[in-house]
Amino acid sequence: MGETFARFYREKLRDTWKAAFISALAVGLAAHLYKFTNTLPNHDALYFVYDPMDYALNGRWLLSLACSLSTYYDLPWINGLLSLCWIGLTAAVIVDLFEVKDRVAIFLISGLLASFPCVTNSFFFEFTADGYMLAMLLAALTARLSAVGERRVGRLLLAILCLCCCCGVYQAYVSFALLLAVCHFMLELLLDRRSWKELGGWILRQLAVYGGGLLLYWGVWKLCLYLKHTAPVDYQGIGSLGLMDAGALLQAGENTLRTLLRFFLGGDVRLYGWSLYAALNLLFLLALALGLIAAAVRSGLLRRPGRVLLLLFCLPLLPLFACVWYFVSPGVSYHMLMLQSLCVLYLFSVALYDRFLRGKAANAAALLFLVLIVKFTLQANVCYFEMDKCAQRSQAEATEMLTRIHELDSGQIRRIAFLDGGDHSLVMDHALGLREIMVHAHQLRATLLFDQTYASMYLQKMLGASYTPLNADELRQLQESGRTDGMGVWPERDSLRVVGDTAVIRLPLVQERY
Repeated sequence: MGETFARFYREKLRDTWKAAFISALAVGLAAHLYKFTNTLPNHDALYFVYDPMDYALNGRWLLSLACSLSTYYDLPWINGLLSLCWIGLTAAVIVDLFEVKDRVAIFLISGLLASFPCVTNSFFFEFTADGYMLAMLLAALTARLSAVGERRVGRLLLAILCLCCCCGVYQAYVSFALLLAVCHFMLELLLDRRSWKELGGWILRQLAVYGGGLLLYWGVWKLCLYLKHTAPVDYQGIGSLGLMDAGALLQAGENTLRTLLRFFLGGDVRLYGWSLYAALNLLFLLALALGLIAAAVRSGLLRRPGRVLLLLFCLPLLPLFACVWYFVSPGVSYHMLMLQSLCVLYLFSVALYDRFLRGKAANAAALLFLVLIVKFTLQANVCYFEMDKCAQRSQAEATEMLTRIHELDSGQIRRIAFLDGGDHSLVMDHALGLREIMVHAHQLRATLLFDQTYASMYLQKMLGASYTPLNADELRQLQESGRTDGMGVWPERDSLRVVGDTAVIRLPLVQERY
């Protein structure tokens, strides 16, 4: 028993694939084990203690199936471990696509992929992270199956299917496939082993793959909407896709620049100053530029003007494809979860230095990439530490609230209401304690009990409270009745008041400084 699998592992799986998978698993555990072995919910996780992920209305018609392997419960260890498996397989596909054989380079590629800040942000939403990491794997397979020189119709059709399914899980990972394809093409230009016919054929096949994949995605989505007898929701601009005028395209370009600066610098350095995160990313961008120039010189590409022009044409495609949805919908707003494609630039840099540079330059670049892995890993753990603080504070506050309600309850309390704001503020100042992880700031909170919706949901789902929260109209009427005037702000003694059958708590106003 098991001999066939053992033989398959030994004989069919390449050593480079195994090294990539194991490296991604090792670095991924170092970066994210804190999150996998603790219950550290963010505000969205309160909705998704159990959820079938049926989101065909916003275009993610395959997300439910993608998340079904880990069950629809928010299970940190199961979701996390399955996510790392998808990341490891993605690393193996990329190593194969870039034809990387050096073990150090393989470790760096896998480590960067597993510890990347956008992966950390995905684990803030761990209930769906395994689905998103599967989308990343499908995006990588799209690029691999339609690589330069690949003409087999079966593989190209499979690439179309992979892209369609990737988009059906999460549309943002189309950018991952696009950037991976462009970087692969640039590497082929530098290697100078393909004829113009092969290069031109690849470009035409890419148009067919991405056009066919997105058209198939759109058709399946419309079919799902038809079967459900409903219309799409306008979430993140999905309901307003289409051609944009010149002014909207200029705005899209400006949004792209702002988004990329925020990612690489970790926020506005003019307000918060420079951080190690920003400095390392600037060093990386410099290393990428120098690596491209050195590779062009050493490969002899500069003696071939046509290919130089083609390489230069690819460069502006990188930021455009990274934020491609800006250019097809005015309603899109990019956040960290949608920028995993930028990791491809780091992986491409490793492949460049591995293939074209030797000696001190290559060693210095390897050291930089290793430092980035360490930095991203530490950064992830800081994020999870802050989530832990939030979880503990939230549980302590919720427990105290229920205790004080029970002390006042003589059997009449059936409902609960939380009023927002007051004279006091609970401040979470990201500029002080979390300066180097500004890119994550909007997902880190001081407490999950910050308004009527989330505070009541926390009491119900995390502590099993049976009180019914007031709806929006009832809450407004309560505030306008004057029966809550003069209340203090939690946790002051007069911050809790019983009004009829309702326990009313006035929450502090949470200020999050950026």
